[in-house]
Amino acid sequence: MPYSSFVFNGAIMEIIKLVQPKTFLDLGAGAGKYGSIVKEIDQSIETTAVEIEKDYIEKFNLRSIYNQVWNISIAKIVQPEYFDLIFDVIMIGDTLEHLKKSDGINLLNFLIYRCRWIIVEFPHRYLQNAVDGYTSEAHISVWAENDFSLFERTRMCAKDTQRLIILRGYHENNIPVKDIEFILKKHERKENKNRRLYHSA
Repeated sequence: MPYSSFVFNGAIMEIIKLVQPKTFLDLGAGAGKYGSIVKEIDQSIETTAVEIEKDYIEKFNLRSIYNQVWNISIAKIVQPEYFDLIFDVIMIGDTLEHLKKSDGINLLNFLIYRCRWIIVEFPHRYLQNAVDGYTSEAHISVWAENDFSLFERTRMCAKDTQRLIILRGYHENNIPVKDIEFILKKHERKENKNRRLYHSA
């Protein structure tokens, strides 16, 4: 579906505020949620969306959210014409599971050389085939924490059916992973507290 779960929105917003990116790439933009979050934080951030479905670009008016919109497959980014691209933050939100596993692994290895941070969110054991005739919406690969073991990263966070992990890219970066990890732990403690209050009410 072109919509993403909201369960990690708060943590993702805080991470973006900490990193203070000048450039942001949203892979599989869908309805444009993450572009809207970034523009809410800072209108000056240069945002780029990649969206395979031309219908979504028009339906969700992505060109009004992002500075650039590329109507291509995410897998096609691993091509020489994109070798010189560099982004401060790359968002892969509810997208990896739509790729062949080999394409997803190739993508991560390609992107880690071309960014400061990669935010990866994906569903766990969430069944989905084509939606409304869009075959690109089908889930065709399974991801787990050990798939990211080659990268400097946070631990994986789990909430409901969603998973979140942050990878540190190879470009100059003065923010340690532990600072990102602190944000994730803070939001996890807040969630646990809210859950206890709910159950004790």
